[in-house]
Amino acid sequence: MVRRRRSLIERMPPAFREHYFSLFTGPEPETVHPDLYRKLIDEGTDIILRGIKRHIEDRRRVLERVRDKIRVKQLRRSVEAARVRLVASDAGNNGVDLRAAFLPLYAATAILVEGWEVVEEPITLAGRPEPWPDEFRAREREAMLAAKLQFDVTVRAVSTWRPRLVLLDGTLLLNPGLVPTPGSSQEYVEDFRASVRSAVLLLSICHEEDIPVFGFVKRTRARILCRKYGGEGVNMRDTSLLDLVLRPGQYTEPEPMEDLMAKRYRREAERMGIPAHVAKEITSFCSSYIRTGLATPYRLEFPEYCRDRVGEVGAILYTTSEEDGIPFAIHEADHLTKLTTNLSNIRTLMLYSKALDLVKRGELDDIDLNLLALQHGEAWVLRADDYFKDVLTEGGR
Repeated sequence: MVRRRRSLIERMPPAFREHYFSLFTGPEPETVHPDLYRKLIDEGTDIILRGIKRHIEDRRRVLERVRDKIRVKQLRRSVEAARVRLVASDAGNNGVDLRAAFLPLYAATAILVEGWEVVEEPITLAGRPEPWPDEFRAREREAMLAAKLQFDVTVRAVSTWRPRLVLLDGTLLLNPGLVPTPGSSQEYVEDFRASVRSAVLLLSICHEEDIPVFGFVKRTRARILCRKYGGEGVNMRDTSLLDLVLRPGQYTEPEPMEDLMAKRYRREAERMGIPAHVAKEITSFCSSYIRTGLATPYRLEFPEYCRDRVGEVGAILYTTSEEDGIPFAIHEADHLTKLTTNLSNIRTLMLYSKALDLVKRGELDDIDLNLLALQHGEAWVLRADDYFKDVLTEGGR
Protein backbone atom coordinates (compact mmCIF):
# COMPACT_ATOMS: atom_id res chain seq x y z
CA MET A 1 0.00 0.00 0.00
CA VAL A 2 2.79 2.43 0.96
CA ARG A 3 4.69 1.53 -2.23
CA ARG A 4 1.57 2.11 -4.35
CA ARG A 5 0.99 5.50 -2.68
CA ARG A 6 4.62 6.50 -3.23
CA SER A 7 4.37 5.46 -6.86
CA LEU A 8 1.33 7.65 -7.37
CA ILE A 9 3.06 10.63 -5.76
CA GLU A 10 6.12 10.17 -7.97
CA ARG A 11 3.88 10.03 -11.04
CA MET A 12 2.30 13.40 -10.23
CA PRO A 13 3.37 16.23 -12.55
CA PRO A 14 5.84 18.47 -10.67
CA ALA A 15 3.64 21.59 -10.91
CA PHE A 16 0.65 19.78 -9.43
CA ARG A 17 2.75 18.09 -6.75
CA GLU A 18 4.26 21.42 -5.70
CA HIS A 19 0.84 23.00 -5.13
CA TYR A 20 -0.69 19.90 -3.58
CA PHE A 21 1.96 19.59 -0.89
CA SER A 22 2.51 23.31 -0.33
CA LEU A 23 -0.46 23.24 2.02
CA PHE A 24 1.54 21.08 4.42
CA THR A 25 4.78 23.08 4.34
CA GLY A 26 5.78 26.28 6.12
CA PRO A 27 5.81 29.71 4.49
CA GLU A 28 8.67 30.67 2.22
CA PRO A 29 11.34 32.90 3.82
CA GLU A 30 11.19 36.59 3.00
CA THR A 31 13.63 37.45 0.22
CA VAL A 32 12.86 41.10 -0.49
CA HIS A 33 16.01 43.01 -1.41
CA PRO A 34 17.28 45.12 1.55
CA ASP A 35 17.19 48.33 -0.49
CA LEU A 36 13.64 47.64 -1.60
CA TYR A 37 12.66 46.80 2.00
CA ARG A 38 14.05 50.15 3.16
CA LYS A 39 12.10 52.08 0.52
CA LEU A 40 8.84 50.24 1.20
CA ILE A 41 8.96 49.90 4.98
CA ASP A 42 11.31 52.45 6.51
CA GLU A 43 10.96 55.40 4.16
CA GLY A 44 7.48 54.43 2.99
CA THR A 45 5.91 54.51 6.45
CA ASP A 46 7.44 57.93 7.17
CA ILE A 47 5.90 59.31 3.98
CA ILE A 48 2.52 57.76 4.83
CA LEU A 49 2.56 59.29 8.32
CA ARG A 50 3.24 62.74 6.86
CA GLY A 51 0.25 62.29 4.58
CA ILE A 52 -1.94 61.16 7.50
CA LYS A 53 -0.89 64.23 9.52
CA ARG A 54 -1.93 66.50 6.62
CA HIS A 55 -5.22 64.62 6.42
CA ILE A 56 -5.86 65.16 10.14
CA GLU A 57 -5.14 68.89 9.81
CA ASP A 58 -7.49 69.10 6.80
CA ARG A 59 -10.16 67.25 8.77
CA ARG A 60 -10.07 69.81 11.57
CA ARG A 61 -10.44 72.69 9.12
CA VAL A 62 -13.30 71.01 7.27
CA LEU A 63 -15.04 70.19 10.54
CA GLU A 64 -15.16 73.85 11.54
CA ARG A 65 -16.71 74.66 8.16
CA VAL A 66 -19.41 71.99 8.11
CA ARG A 67 -20.23 71.27 11.77
CA ASP A 68 -23.37 73.43 11.74
CA LYS A 69 -24.46 72.18 8.30
CA ILE A 70 -24.63 68.45 9.10
CA ARG A 71 -27.99 67.72 10.69
CA VAL A 72 -27.78 65.11 13.44
CA LYS A 73 -30.58 63.31 15.29
CA GLN A 74 -30.53 61.28 18.50
CA LEU A 75 -31.83 57.72 18.86
CA ARG A 76 -33.22 56.03 21.95
CA ARG A 77 -32.77 52.39 22.84
CA SER A 78 -36.03 50.43 22.81
CA VAL A 79 -36.09 46.73 23.66
CA GLU A 80 -39.73 46.57 22.61
CA ALA A 81 -39.01 48.06 19.18
CA ALA A 82 -35.99 45.76 18.78
CA ARG A 83 -38.20 42.67 18.93
CA VAL A 84 -39.56 43.44 15.48
CA ARG A 85 -39.71 40.51 13.07
CA LEU A 86 -36.94 41.17 10.54
CA VAL A 87 -35.05 39.42 7.76
CA ALA A 88 -31.28 39.88 7.46
CA SER A 89 -29.17 38.56 4.59
CA ASP A 90 -25.55 38.38 3.52
CA ALA A 91 -23.45 36.93 0.70
CA GLY A 92 -19.87 35.70 0.43
CA ASN A 93 -17.43 34.68 -2.29
CA ASN A 94 -13.93 33.21 -2.35
CA GLY A 95 -13.11 31.37 -5.57
CA VAL A 96 -9.77 30.04 -6.80
CA ASP A 97 -7.85 30.36 -10.07
CA LEU A 98 -6.48 27.08 -11.45
CA ARG A 99 -4.45 26.50 -14.60
CA ALA A 100 -7.54 25.20 -16.39
CA ALA A 101 -10.15 27.70 -15.21
CA PHE A 102 -11.39 29.97 -12.45
CA LEU A 103 -13.58 28.05 -10.00
CA PRO A 104 -16.13 30.41 -8.40
CA LEU A 105 -17.25 29.90 -4.83
CA TYR A 106 -20.18 32.05 -3.69
CA ALA A 107 -23.28 31.73 -1.56
CA ALA A 108 -25.96 33.71 0.31
CA THR A 109 -27.99 33.26 3.48
CA ALA A 110 -31.13 34.88 4.90
CA ILE A 111 -32.27 34.61 8.53
CA LEU A 112 -35.36 35.60 10.48
CA VAL A 113 -34.64 37.46 13.70
CA GLU A 114 -36.76 38.73 16.57
CA GLY A 115 -34.73 40.79 18.99
CA TRP A 116 -31.62 38.76 19.85
CA GLU A 117 -32.86 35.42 18.59
CA VAL A 118 -32.82 33.65 15.21
CA VAL A 119 -36.30 32.13 15.14
CA GLU A 120 -36.30 30.01 11.96
CA GLU A 121 -33.88 27.80 10.09
CA PRO A 122 -31.87 29.97 7.67
CA ILE A 123 -32.61 29.96 3.96
CA THR A 124 -29.46 29.37 1.92
CA LEU A 125 -28.48 29.48 -1.74
CA ALA A 126 -25.19 28.24 -3.22
CA GLY A 127 -23.69 29.44 -6.48
CA ARG A 128 -23.34 27.18 -9.50
CA PRO A 129 -20.10 25.14 -9.17
CA GLU A 130 -19.01 25.56 -12.78
CA PRO A 131 -15.52 26.29 -14.17
CA TRP A 132 -14.92 29.54 -16.06
CA PRO A 133 -12.01 28.92 -18.46
CA ASP A 134 -12.28 32.16 -20.44
CA GLU A 135 -13.83 34.78 -18.10
CA PHE A 136 -11.25 37.56 -17.84
CA ARG A 137 -13.35 39.41 -15.22
CA ALA A 138 -13.85 36.27 -13.17
CA ARG A 139 -13.55 37.83 -9.71
CA GLU A 140 -15.92 40.66 -10.59
CA ARG A 141 -18.41 38.21 -12.07
CA GLU A 142 -18.19 36.03 -8.97
CA ALA A 143 -18.84 39.03 -6.68
CA MET A 144 -21.75 40.14 -8.87
CA LEU A 145 -23.35 36.69 -8.78
CA ALA A 146 -22.95 36.60 -5.02
CA ALA A 147 -24.95 39.85 -4.91
CA LYS A 148 -27.63 38.32 -7.12
CA LEU A 149 -27.87 35.34 -4.76
CA GLN A 150 -28.26 37.72 -1.83
CA PHE A 151 -31.13 39.52 -3.56
CA ASP A 152 -32.70 36.18 -4.51
CA VAL A 153 -32.44 34.64 -1.06
CA THR A 154 -33.88 37.81 0.48
CA VAL A 155 -36.86 37.69 -1.89
CA ARG A 156 -37.46 34.07 -0.86
CA ALA A 157 -37.20 35.00 2.82
CA VAL A 158 -39.64 37.90 2.47
CA SER A 159 -42.15 35.70 0.66
CA THR A 160 -41.78 32.93 3.27
CA TRP A 161 -41.67 34.88 6.53
CA ARG A 162 -43.50 38.21 5.85
CA PRO A 163 -41.18 40.32 8.02
CA ARG A 164 -41.68 43.94 9.05
CA LEU A 165 -38.12 44.97 8.15
CA VAL A 166 -35.43 43.78 5.72
CA LEU A 167 -31.70 44.35 6.31
CA LEU A 168 -28.95 43.54 3.84
CA ASP A 169 -25.36 43.30 4.95
CA GLY A 170 -23.91 45.62 2.31
CA THR A 171 -25.39 47.91 -0.30
CA LEU A 172 -28.59 47.69 -2.28
CA LEU A 173 -26.84 49.09 -5.35
CA LEU A 174 -24.36 47.06 -7.36
CA ASN A 175 -20.99 48.72 -7.70
CA PRO A 176 -20.64 50.68 -10.97
CA GLY A 177 -17.32 48.90 -11.48
CA LEU A 178 -19.30 45.74 -12.22
CA VAL A 179 -20.98 47.24 -15.29
CA PRO A 180 -20.09 45.23 -18.43
CA THR A 181 -17.36 46.70 -20.63
CA PRO A 182 -17.14 46.39 -24.43
CA GLY A 183 -14.95 43.31 -24.05
CA SER A 184 -17.12 41.54 -21.48
CA SER A 185 -18.25 38.01 -22.25
CA GLN A 186 -21.85 37.34 -23.19
CA GLU A 187 -22.22 35.31 -19.99
CA TYR A 188 -21.01 38.28 -17.94
CA VAL A 189 -23.50 40.60 -19.62
CA GLU A 190 -26.37 38.19 -19.04
CA ASP A 191 -25.41 37.70 -15.38
CA PHE A 192 -25.25 41.47 -14.89
CA ARG A 193 -28.74 41.97 -16.30
CA ALA A 194 -30.05 39.14 -14.13
CA SER A 195 -28.43 40.69 -11.05
CA VAL A 196 -30.03 44.07 -11.70
CA ARG A 197 -33.38 42.40 -12.25
CA SER A 198 -33.08 40.50 -8.94
CA ALA A 199 -32.32 43.73 -7.10
CA VAL A 200 -35.31 45.51 -8.63
CA LEU A 201 -37.57 42.55 -7.87
CA LEU A 202 -36.58 42.67 -4.20
CA LEU A 203 -37.19 46.43 -4.01
CA SER A 204 -40.58 46.16 -5.74
CA ILE A 205 -41.77 43.34 -3.46
CA CYS A 206 -40.74 45.23 -0.33
CA HIS A 207 -42.48 48.36 -1.64
CA GLU A 208 -45.66 46.45 -2.45
CA GLU A 209 -45.73 44.93 1.05
CA ASP A 210 -44.75 48.27 2.66
CA ILE A 211 -41.63 46.69 4.17
CA PRO A 212 -38.67 49.03 4.72
CA VAL A 213 -35.48 47.65 3.18
CA PHE A 214 -32.07 48.94 4.27
CA GLY A 215 -28.48 48.17 3.37
CA PHE A 216 -26.07 48.30 6.31
CA VAL A 217 -22.67 49.27 4.88
CA LYS A 218 -19.81 48.49 7.24
CA ARG A 219 -16.89 49.51 5.01
CA THR A 220 -17.70 52.64 3.06
CA ARG A 221 -15.60 55.04 1.04
CA ALA A 222 -18.44 57.43 0.22
CA ARG A 223 -17.97 61.22 0.22
CA ILE A 224 -21.57 62.34 -0.01
CA LEU A 225 -21.52 64.86 2.85
CA CYS A 226 -17.95 66.04 2.27
CA ARG A 227 -18.72 66.83 -1.36
CA LYS A 228 -21.93 68.63 -0.46
CA TYR A 229 -20.70 70.73 2.46
CA GLY A 230 -16.90 70.64 2.31
CA GLY A 231 -16.41 72.80 -0.75
CA GLU A 232 -13.74 72.67 -3.45
CA GLY A 233 -10.60 70.65 -2.86
CA VAL A 234 -11.97 68.48 -0.04
CA ASN A 235 -10.89 64.89 -0.65
CA MET A 236 -12.07 63.08 2.45
CA ARG A 237 -14.34 60.16 3.29
CA ASP A 238 -17.51 60.96 5.18
CA THR A 239 -16.67 58.50 7.94
CA SER A 240 -13.35 60.24 8.55
CA LEU A 241 -15.20 63.50 9.24
CA LEU A 242 -18.20 62.02 11.03
CA ASP A 243 -15.96 60.18 13.46
CA LEU A 244 -15.62 63.59 15.16
CA VAL A 245 -19.30 64.51 14.78
CA LEU A 246 -21.50 61.54 15.65
CA ARG A 247 -21.80 60.13 19.15
CA PRO A 248 -23.21 56.66 19.89
CA GLY A 249 -26.93 56.63 19.17
CA GLN A 250 -26.83 59.49 16.66
CA TYR A 251 -27.46 59.54 12.92
CA THR A 252 -27.42 62.08 10.11
CA GLU A 253 -30.56 63.12 8.28
CA PRO A 254 -30.93 61.31 4.93
CA GLU A 255 -29.23 62.73 1.88
CA PRO A 256 -30.09 61.79 -1.73
CA MET A 257 -27.54 59.63 -3.55
CA GLU A 258 -26.46 60.35 -7.09
CA ASP A 259 -25.60 56.96 -8.56
CA LEU A 260 -25.38 55.79 -12.16
CA MET A 261 -26.42 52.28 -11.14
CA ALA A 262 -29.76 53.63 -9.88
CA LYS A 263 -30.56 54.70 -13.45
CA ARG A 264 -29.96 51.16 -14.66
CA TYR A 265 -32.27 49.92 -11.92
CA ARG A 266 -34.95 52.34 -13.10
CA ARG A 267 -34.68 51.26 -16.72
CA GLU A 268 -34.96 47.64 -15.65
CA ALA A 269 -38.02 48.48 -13.50
CA GLU A 270 -39.68 50.01 -16.56
CA ARG A 271 -38.88 46.90 -18.63
CA MET A 272 -40.46 44.79 -15.88
CA GLY A 273 -43.70 46.79 -16.22
CA ILE A 274 -43.47 48.50 -12.83
CA PRO A 275 -45.50 51.75 -12.82
CA ALA A 276 -43.38 54.88 -13.28
CA HIS A 277 -44.19 56.40 -9.88
CA VAL A 278 -43.31 53.14 -8.10
CA ALA A 279 -40.13 52.73 -10.16
CA LYS A 280 -39.04 56.19 -9.07
CA GLU A 281 -39.70 55.48 -5.39
CA ILE A 282 -37.74 52.22 -5.37
CA THR A 283 -34.81 53.39 -7.52
CA SER A 284 -34.21 56.82 -5.95
CA PHE A 285 -31.77 56.09 -3.14
CA CYS A 286 -30.84 57.93 0.04
CA SER A 287 -27.98 57.59 2.48
CA SER A 288 -27.60 58.24 6.19
CA TYR A 289 -24.74 57.67 8.62
CA ILE A 290 -25.34 56.08 12.00
CA ARG A 291 -23.15 55.41 15.02
CA THR A 292 -24.50 52.33 16.72
CA GLY A 293 -21.49 51.69 18.98
CA LEU A 294 -18.02 52.90 19.85
CA ALA A 295 -16.49 52.04 16.48
CA THR A 296 -16.62 54.10 13.30
CA PRO A 297 -19.97 55.36 11.95
CA TYR A 298 -21.66 53.07 9.45
CA ARG A 299 -23.74 53.97 6.41
CA LEU A 300 -27.37 53.13 5.75
CA GLU A 301 -28.61 52.90 2.17
CA PHE A 302 -32.32 52.78 1.36
CA PRO A 303 -34.87 53.68 -1.34
CA GLU A 304 -36.85 56.92 -1.19
CA TYR A 305 -40.03 55.32 0.12
CA CYS A 306 -38.17 54.33 3.32
CA ARG A 307 -36.92 57.84 4.05
CA ASP A 308 -39.35 58.47 6.92
CA ARG A 309 -38.44 55.14 8.59
CA VAL A 310 -34.77 55.91 9.31
CA GLY A 311 -35.38 56.82 12.94
CA GLU A 312 -37.44 53.69 13.56
CA VAL A 313 -34.90 51.40 11.90
CA GLY A 314 -31.98 53.23 13.50
CA ALA A 315 -33.42 52.60 16.97
CA ILE A 316 -33.58 48.86 16.24
CA LEU A 317 -29.99 48.80 15.01
CA TYR A 318 -28.74 50.86 17.95
CA THR A 319 -30.56 48.76 20.53
CA THR A 320 -29.32 45.42 19.18
CA SER A 321 -25.68 46.46 18.64
CA GLU A 322 -22.70 45.65 20.83
CA GLU A 323 -19.70 47.93 21.36
CA ASP A 324 -18.47 47.41 17.80
CA GLY A 325 -21.76 48.77 16.51
CA ILE A 326 -22.68 45.71 14.43
CA PRO A 327 -26.38 44.88 14.94
CA PHE A 328 -27.21 41.35 16.08
CA ALA A 329 -29.06 40.41 12.87
CA ILE A 330 -26.21 41.62 10.62
CA HIS A 331 -23.63 39.86 12.76
CA GLU A 332 -25.51 36.54 12.62
CA ALA A 333 -26.10 36.70 8.86
CA ASP A 334 -22.42 37.48 8.28
CA HIS A 335 -21.31 34.67 10.57
CA LEU A 336 -23.43 32.08 8.74
CA THR A 337 -22.37 33.17 5.26
CA LYS A 338 -18.67 33.94 5.53
CA LEU A 339 -16.73 31.84 3.02
CA THR A 340 -13.38 31.68 4.77
CA THR A 341 -10.02 30.96 3.22
CA ASN A 342 -10.03 27.66 5.11
CA LEU A 343 -13.26 26.63 3.39
CA SER A 344 -11.86 27.60 0.00
CA ASN A 345 -8.71 25.59 0.72
CA ILE A 346 -10.75 22.56 1.80
CA ARG A 347 -12.70 22.61 -1.46
CA THR A 348 -9.49 22.83 -3.49
CA LEU A 349 -7.91 20.02 -1.51
CA MET A 350 -11.05 17.89 -1.95
CA LEU A 351 -10.90 18.53 -5.69
CA TYR A 352 -7.29 17.37 -5.75
CA SER A 353 -8.14 14.24 -3.76
CA LYS A 354 -11.00 13.24 -6.06
CA ALA A 355 -8.87 13.94 -9.13
CA LEU A 356 -6.21 11.58 -7.78
CA ASP A 357 -8.89 8.91 -7.38
CA LEU A 358 -9.75 9.35 -11.07
CA VAL A 359 -6.09 8.85 -11.96
CA LYS A 360 -6.03 5.63 -9.92
CA ARG A 361 -9.07 4.35 -11.83
CA GLY A 362 -7.53 5.30 -15.15
CA GLU A 363 -10.15 7.94 -16.00
CA LEU A 364 -7.50 10.70 -16.03
CA ASP A 365 -3.87 10.65 -17.11
CA ASP A 366 -1.12 11.85 -14.80
CA ILE A 367 -0.39 14.83 -17.03
CA ASP A 368 -4.02 15.99 -16.74
CA LEU A 369 -3.39 16.91 -13.10
CA ASN A 370 -1.35 19.90 -14.31
CA LEU A 371 -4.63 21.61 -15.17
CA LEU A 372 -5.65 21.49 -11.50
CA ALA A 373 -2.54 23.23 -10.22
CA LEU A 374 -3.05 26.76 -8.91
CA GLN A 375 -2.16 29.58 -11.26
CA HIS A 376 1.39 30.83 -10.84
CA GLY A 377 1.52 33.11 -7.81
CA GLU A 378 -1.83 31.93 -6.40
CA ALA A 379 -1.37 30.91 -2.76
CA TRP A 380 -3.33 28.54 -0.59
CA VAL A 381 -4.44 31.41 1.62
CA LEU A 382 -6.70 32.92 -1.00
CA ARG A 383 -7.95 36.51 -1.04
CA ALA A 384 -7.72 36.92 2.72
CA ASP A 385 -8.49 40.63 2.51
CA ASP A 386 -12.01 39.96 1.16
CA TYR A 387 -11.46 42.73 -1.40
CA PHE A 388 -13.77 41.30 -4.01
CA LYS A 389 -16.46 40.74 -1.41
CA ASP A 390 -16.17 44.45 -0.61
CA VAL A 391 -16.53 45.33 -4.28
CA LEU A 392 -19.93 43.78 -4.11
CA THR A 393 -21.29 44.17 -0.62
CA GLU A 394 -19.72 47.50 0.24
CA GLY A 395 -19.71 48.80 -3.27
CA GLY A 396 -16.69 51.07 -2.73
CA ARG A 397 -19.21 53.71 -1.71
